[in-house]
Formats: sequence, structure tokens, C-alpha cells
Amino acid sequence: MFVFIVNTKAGKGRAERVWTRVEEYLKDNKIKYQVLKTVSKEEIMQLRSILENARGKVRCVIAIGGDGTSHSVINELAGTDVPFSIIPTGSGNDFARAHGISRDCIKQINHIVNSDHEKMDVLTMGEKSCLTVIGLGFDGLVAKVTNEIKIKKWLGSAAYIYSVLKVLNYFKPANVVLTIDGEEMKIDNVWLIAIANHPYYGGGMKICPNASSKDGLLDICVVHSLSKWKLLSIFPLVFSGKHLGKKGVNEYRGKTIQVSSEKPLMIHGDGEMIGETPVTISVKEQALNVIS
Repeated sequence: MFVFIVNTKAGKGRAERVWTRVEEYLKDNKIKYQVLKTVSKEEIMQLRSILENARGKVRCVIAIGGDGTSHSVINELAGTDVPFSIIPTGSGNDFARAHGISRDCIKQINHIVNSDHEKMDVLTMGEKSCLTVIGLGFDGLVAKVTNEIKIKKWLGSAAYIYSVLKVLNYFKPANVVLTIDGEEMKIDNVWLIAIANHPYYGGGMKICPNASSKDGLLDICVVHSLSKWKLLSIFPLVFSGKHLGKKGVNEYRGKTIQVSSEKPLMIHGDGEMIGETPVTISVKEQALNVIS
């Protein structure tokens, strides 16, 4: 049996339209399925009871939504070996972008039904698991503002760019202590720290171009010691990954990352608000079964 989590708010109603087509495919091919339609993170928590009642008969849990839906689903799959997949219909779709997942829903469901799963790493922060990127500081505040935009679903990645420009007006860089696998460094005037398991966030921004969910490592991008206007001039380069190597942009790699700061910095994971500094973030190797 396949279980579908349909975020009915995703993609300006596209998720509902996609589900109609997917359900027709399932019925035509006599494939057993169960669907949970949701409008909130809390409703996705019902997935746990569905898995318990299915008693090991679930072949895959498939999210029809975006990165936020995926984030909620994989946290409910924690501790199980049930594979995860997605048919992307969200505003960012960065997990799908990193894995080359088709937006053609029939092509993707046919692929899921006829493919084996593989293992991938996940980011962990306390009890939380994340798929793509955990962002701190400017990043975290931008994610918060983006999620509060009432017409976010209509703006797509433009919502993120709007939030960047808005937050730029009042965010103040902070001094931080960054510790990577036990090696401590003090960095002043930090705008953001992005800790990545996949290259993309924010709807196609290639913040850590070399990040991979299969290498047992996390890629870290630190942006610091830049004026507001210099940061703004570098910003367009992030979409191609060409910001790396620029003055004030440092890249690191590691397994366990600790961040403390002189003032609490907001943190997002997969675009969802998940806490504040101080924090410890680690890679959990081959922790999730996926069909991509």
C-alpha cells in the first residue's frame, strides 16, 4: 500500500489537482493506497497512527506538496524504515530540485511505483530531522518573514527575495563561535550560516553547491564581515553558486556543528522555524529511505 500526504494549500491549489490525476492512475492500475489530506503540520502527525495500523504494509509515503510538507512527513517517519518520496507542488521544491524529481505527476508516480528505495543522510537538530538546509541568523529571519506572507503561494521564489530585501533593512550581524568536529573558531559580524545536506534552498538558491546527502558530511557556508550593500551585490550570485570564494564567504565541511552567539539567532530547517542558537547540528548517515 502507498500512503499519500496531500497538502491542499500547496502550490495555489495545484496539489489538489495533481492528486486527482494521481488517484486516477492508482485506480486504473489497481494499486492500493490511502490518502491523508492536510492543511496544517499538526494534521500530518496522524501519519504515525496510519503506519501503526498498516502493520508494515506501507511501501512508501509520498508527499504531494513542497519542502515544508516534506519536512513534517520525514519527522513522522523517524525511527521507521518506510521509504519517503515526493510529487512536488510547493513554492520552493528544493529537495525535488536537488534530486532531479520530475514535476510531471504521472511520470513521477509511475517511477515511484516501479523503483527501489535508496538511503540518504539527514540533518538532525535535537529531536528534529531536516532534508535540505538548516539556516541561522539572517537566513532564519528571512524564512520567518517568508512564511508570514499571506500570498506566499502565489509569489513562489519571489516571496523569498522580497523577504531578503525586507529583513536587510533591520537585521544586525552577530559575533558567533562556530565549532566544527571539535575545532572552534570565532567569527565576527556574521550575517548567516547555512548548514546543508543538499545544495538548494529558498526556491533554487545554490547556497552550498557541493553538498550531497550521500557523503556523510554537511557543507557549511558562512557569510560575514560584509556591508549591507556588499551583501546585496553578492546575493544574485547565490542562484548559480558563484558566491563561494568571494570575500566574506567561507565554506567548511564537517559532521557535527555547534553554533553559539552573543544574541539568540533564529533557525530554520527546510524553510520551517525550528529554534534559536545555541545549537548543535549533526549529520545522521543513511537515516532515511527515499525513492527519488
